[in-house]
Amino acid sequence: MTPLEPWKRVFVSEEYLETAHGKMSCTWCHNGNPQSPDKEEGHKGIIAYPSEDADFYCGPCHAEEVKNNKISIHTTQEGYFERFRIRAGYDWRDPGREHELEEFKAECGVCHATCGQCHISRPRTVGGGFNWAHEFKKTPDLQTNCTACHGSRIGEEYTGAHEGFKADVHYIPHVKNCEYCHPAHQMHGGDGKKLTYRYDEHNTAAIRCEDCHDDTIESNQYHLMHWAGEAGVVHSCEVCHSQPYKNCNGCHAGGGITGSSYLSFEIGRNYLKDNRRYKDYDYITVRHIPIAPNTYEEWGIEDLKYFEFSEPTWKFTRPHNTLLWTPQTEVAEGQSCNANCHDSAYLLRPEDIEYYEDANYKEENGEFGYGFDDLERERLANKDVIIPYK
Repeated sequence: MTPLEPWKRVFVSEEYLETAHGKMSCTWCHNGNPQSPDKEEGHKGIIAYPSEDADFYCGPCHAEEVKNNKISIHTTQEGYFERFRIRAGYDWRDPGREHELEEFKAECGVCHATCGQCHISRPRTVGGGFNWAHEFKKTPDLQTNCTACHGSRIGEEYTGAHEGFKADVHYIPHVKNCEYCHPAHQMHGGDGKKLTYRYDEHNTAAIRCEDCHDDTIESNQYHLMHWAGEAGVVHSCEVCHSQPYKNCNGCHAGGGITGSSYLSFEIGRNYLKDNRRYKDYDYITVRHIPIAPNTYEEWGIEDLKYFEFSEPTWKFTRPHNTLLWTPQTEVAEGQSCNANCHDSAYLLRPEDIEYYEDANYKEENGEFGYGFDDLERERLANKDVIIPYK
């Protein structure tokens, strides 16, 4: 996202001064010395981001939102901690891990959201600055707030930014944006339960396709077979209605994504059978996430001990690129579904793990292996997802 010009980062409009927040003095939230005509003296003790202490600054007027938001995964970043814990066998917050925790806060932890980064300014990760001259927005903006952080995968998929692919059927600019499926209740922590990640079975505030489309489960033969389960198996909706989406193979602390991201569409077995929200699916769409045993080498963590014994690297995904008709659902006249789906390359097969190594190719020097090249550990990690040949 293009950085804002310096003046726009701090510009406060006259219109803002007429709003409820604008009628409060600047020092109410930002401190400083309003009596001094000197810039340096006037800015002493200034608080640039008051909502980092939401209890004090936001809580008096927005108590319920602040209370729930304190345990939301946007605030706690619990997904990062839990995913690392199950692969490494310990938590960054454990005693004696102070160095690793500081490394996390300095690099990965900068993405956590405060009230202000959603409702007032652009996120600091894209340079910050005001889009509306300090005006408070009840609903964050798709482009400058939501996809400023969630852009390279979700934003590009949802708006149809990938060449040759269409925008999500739910995307109608200025009408159906992120809040259409992700209302404030969900974003602010939902039902007040502390979650370990977004697919946590306790995340009852998270929307599912079935919440809006349950009345269509018997509307056609395809739904009866693959959704209602008449064929003996149940697919997640995305198996039939999503397009190819972005995957990454390796992400290294201190360096970021290694190798090139790539678009693919993969169907795997559902490894979440003990998750009550997703247990009914037999087959799901899976996305390769950027993780490798040596991801945190720069922090002094040479290996993730339980990498292949914790959870897959091809993980359950709900792509934001839904269409009614996709290559999986459209076949030539007279052909059966087998032609496009059942025997297709969409199924995650044992040999597809080898593609992982090729996808780590680095164009700058023509070398492979930017992720890690121990394919056996990769196969073991995905043994519950890979669809074996019968």
